[in-house]
Amino acid sequence: MLFQEPRATAYDFSFSFLGFPVRVHPAFFIMPVILGGSVFSMAEQLEVNIGVTLLVLVVVFFISILVHELGHTFAFRMFGIPSRILLYWMGGLAIPDSGGSWSIRSKQSLTSNQQILVSLAGPFFGFCLAGVFIGLVYLLGGEIKVLTGSFMPTLVPDLRNTSLAGNGAMFIFLFMGMWVNVFWNVLNLAPVFPLDGGQATRELLNQFDPSNGIRYSLIASVVAAALIAVYALSIGDHFIAFFFGYMAYINYQSLSSFGSFGGRGPW
Repeated sequence: MLFQEPRATAYDFSFSFLGFPVRVHPAFFIMPVILGGSVFSMAEQLEVNIGVTLLVLVVVFFISILVHELGHTFAFRMFGIPSRILLYWMGGLAIPDSGGSWSIRSKQSLTSNQQILVSLAGPFFGFCLAGVFIGLVYLLGGEIKVLTGSFMPTLVPDLRNTSLAGNGAMFIFLFMGMWVNVFWNVLNLAPVFPLDGGQATRELLNQFDPSNGIRYSLIASVVAAALIAVYALSIGDHFIAFFFGYMAYINYQSLSSFGSFGGRGPW
């Protein structure tokens, strides 16, 4: 499955951070290239070396996704569950040591409200990191502009009246730091399983209707993912359209399986 933990390889990079084991799969480095592809044309206009641009993208994505997953792992720790972090080509996973990835794990010993808090902790940490990047822009004497016309409004640093005016690498660092931590975390809050918003939505629906909560969450996932995919396609964002189109498909498949098991579909 898309959100399962990939097997370890000889090229994995492992370390410990704040008491959490972290494993970086080599495929993780595909994501900065895919999602940051349009930045290379920006870098060319800013006369920034491609190698420097790639390094900036990798650093921003690495820090941003690690911080997001730290939100989940700190929440797990708060509820007495040890966990670890995996960074791979789809982003990251916070994995309880008792087994199974966070995205598709069983309920384990957490209550429904605790599971919601664990789900939302990742985006919360991500938005806090976005605030750090925004604060850094103002600390440097710059300003923030908001551009519309893309999938969602985009924050752009204005460094023209600072000592870093004309520093293309710093512009890309600040721009991507804000973009990744706003854009990616907003998408993660979409009510689409197994994204964080989908996890929280499933728990809420289960509280209101334990018998049909999962089925309703799958229906909500299919509808929300399809709408996002259609909207992304209408504005020419083919990657987001593909991603959420696939999310709609796998949730539809789960919904079909759910019915065939007499209302006891997979978690």
